[in-house]
Amino acid sequence: MIAVNDAVSTPRECHGPCLVGHISDETAARRGAMVGHAMATVRDTELLLAESTTTTPAGEIQLPPDHRDAYSQSATAIAAANDVEPAVDRRNPSALVVERDPGPSLLSGLRGTAAERLADRTDVLTVDDRGDVETLASILVPIAGGRHSQLAVEAAQAIAAATDAAIDLFHVVETEGAASRERGEQILATAATALGEFENVDTWLYEAESAADAIIEQSEYYDLTVMGAPTVGPLERFVFGSTSTDVQQDADSSVVVAHAHSP
Repeated sequence: MIAVNDAVSTPRECHGPCLVGHISDETAARRGAMVGHAMATVRDTELLLAESTTTTPAGEIQLPPDHRDAYSQSATAIAAANDVEPAVDRRNPSALVVERDPGPSLLSGLRGTAAERLADRTDVLTVDDRGDVETLASILVPIAGGRHSQLAVEAAQAIAAATDAAIDLFHVVETEGAASRERGEQILATAATALGEFENVDTWLYEAESAADAIIEQSEYYDLTVMGAPTVGPLERFVFGSTSTDVQQDADSSVVVAHAHSP
């Protein structure tokens, strides 16, 4: 049941609400709803769905058929324009799900994306319109350590629990040597520990010259890739590139990108 309410939400004890922003593309909207329902369930918080008068009503967006009922939340539809920032200011969500910006322009490359700016206020998960939303059996989670990877692991676990999917934690070692392998093994072990009692998980330490190329290649064999946002700033990323940005642009399958809140 979707209730319509534009009153300011009262955050629950541990987390503010999970807000799914206005998403125009149907495939991306269904994927965003899936992520929002899963995150709101695992965080035990209210789910808010931004509704625009120009698109399909939020309550009519169908979750994938393999999405478990236990991870489907009662949601509140809120009136919101295409610009989600006013709703973020009013609602103070703990997590925001939005459609990812199209390919970077010169200006966005220098200023950073909308998701990066919104991460000053909340955790942000971006979705795209690639791939199939009907079936989700496997999730690739490339990790490099840090807060963005931590949020990616949390989101992947929520999605996997909602769809009975398997998770592969994936770390690429680009530099030869025992120290690099040991660091990679530690990163994988930390991420596996964060999954707690979740059992359908495997870890994979992979050696390659390019982390981005390795992730793009392996993502073809998974239904979904969930990974952390770039860890370098917009200017450095614009000049030198980043693994996360390359994967977002070149992967054939769908990619969910996690931008952890950075006050």
